[in-house]
Amino acid sequence: MREATDIGGRTARVGVVCDTHVGDVLPSLPDEVCAALAGVDLIIHAGDVTSRGVIDRLEAIAPVVAVRGNHDRLLDDLPEDVVVTVAGVRIGVTHGRRNRAAEVCSVFAGLVIGRPVTLGLARALRRRVGRVDCLVFGHYHLPFHQRVGGTDVVSPGALYVIDADPTAVFSGLRALAFRRFRSGLPAEARVPAIGILHIEDRRIRLQRIPLSGPLRSGSASATPYRMPSTPGK
Repeated sequence: MREATDIGGRTARVGVVCDTHVGDVLPSLPDEVCAALAGVDLIIHAGDVTSRGVIDRLEAIAPVVAVRGNHDRLLDDLPEDVVVTVAGVRIGVTHGRRNRAAEVCSVFAGLVIGRPVTLGLARALRRRVGRVDCLVFGHYHLPFHQRVGGTDVVSPGALYVIDADPTAVFSGLRALAFRRFRSGLPAEARVPAIGILHIEDRRIRLQRIPLSGPLRSGSASATPYRMPSTPGK
């Protein structure tokens, strides 16, 4: 487990970004993201960065701690998991992808009930990262907050949300299955978002920040969407 540089003090604001997919489906990091993160002490990226330029741009705002997602094939120098201590709070970061058997079971269960299944997810991720006060993850493209064994397991949701992309084109059985997989999600999960962790006297509060949309993919013309093989895009 990689340990990142500690940030001291009693209070801190930590930006949380997940699943940007820049260069994959989004052409660039939206200006709204940088504006919302202005003034934070640290930025966490929970994977599927997909472009080194995203980290470079975020580093112009604050120091960045990032992990590798399943779409970060060109960023293999990023760690899979990392722990950073901020204002006395240990924060674990992982993308959120589980072993193949768990992913396949989650997909099939999600197809049956019409939404991603996260049963057991928080405990599995906590076992992976170890004892931390807060655990940040991405991959599933939906907001999440569950307290497990003294750990707040959180995700603000994804920056790129296919439901909010008017240029995305669905075709074929796999695409229809993916639409079924997300059909039961609440409205808030269909909106691009980032988050800010507010830390004061070791208390943690996640502020979810929905972004004005829609966040479009590369061009105004319809762009075929490459279906993921696992629950996260």
